[in-house]
Amino acid sequence: MIAQSTAGVEFVGHLMRYAEVEYDGSTHKLLRLGNCEFEFDASEVVYSGAYPGRIETIQSALQDVFKDTISSSFRFVLPSSALTQFESSVANRSDEHALKSQIGFETLLLNGGESGGDVFPGEQMAQSSPLVQGYAVHHLSQRISDRIRALCSVFPSQTKGHIPSPNASLRSFRRLAEQRNMTNQNALLIGCYPDHTDYTVISAGIPVKMISRNTPTHSDRIYFGHEALTRLVPGSLKSPEVYVYGHVVHPDLVAGLVEDFGRQAHVLNPGPLVNLDKNRFEDGFPIEAFVPCLGASIL
Repeated sequence: MIAQSTAGVEFVGHLMRYAEVEYDGSTHKLLRLGNCEFEFDASEVVYSGAYPGRIETIQSALQDVFKDTISSSFRFVLPSSALTQFESSVANRSDEHALKSQIGFETLLLNGGESGGDVFPGEQMAQSSPLVQGYAVHHLSQRISDRIRALCSVFPSQTKGHIPSPNASLRSFRRLAEQRNMTNQNALLIGCYPDHTDYTVISAGIPVKMISRNTPTHSDRIYFGHEALTRLVPGSLKSPEVYVYGHVVHPDLVAGLVEDFGRQAHVLNPGPLVNLDKNRFEDGFPIEAFVPCLGASIL
């Protein structure tokens, strides 16, 4: 096949993280990876609509970073804090129209009655039974979707899309698990952001729960990790591996996870996804922060 590339972009606080990956049908090649730091909170501009005039500044930064891009598509990583996320169930006999109608109705109830926007099927399913089938949903408001569309206007010829951060991170993890022949493992993914933490519970290689919690302290992040494994998933997972990634992976947090989970606690390094040597960057470079961007960039 003809090689094609995809770019992933994520806004966290004052930072814009980005990656671009080329795929030739067999291997992924990293074309660019890095940060762009603004003098203002770029995530507030994109997700909350603060200081709308600064959208143009972010557009200029995107043009500068990707001025020589060969990317055919862009995917913007969406934080859990900007999404309405819920699980529900529908009767097994329901057809596709009934399912869509129910999802639409429940989304309106939970997002304050705001119509429009984008609905993303969750990567995991709620518990099912012979009579009902569980499903999970992420919803992005029309207002945020419009602002991202405005950002994308500087790339008129590329395909544009967005993906929830937990889904993008799960894509990275799944690809890494395939490389290591560990697709059936039990695991807990912990995605750390300044104001919240994402938790994805994986049982025998299948994601069964995705939640997000407000986590002011390192101990909160660890506590809710235990909650995800023991209270929110029926039955206990046998020997789950714990992988932490994201933008605020502090040494104290890692030490606390190791204290609680021992050798099963790891910092998730997405470098092998794109054959990135661990010595490519200087000591202290937060490669674990690029798990969602790289997940959005790989095919």
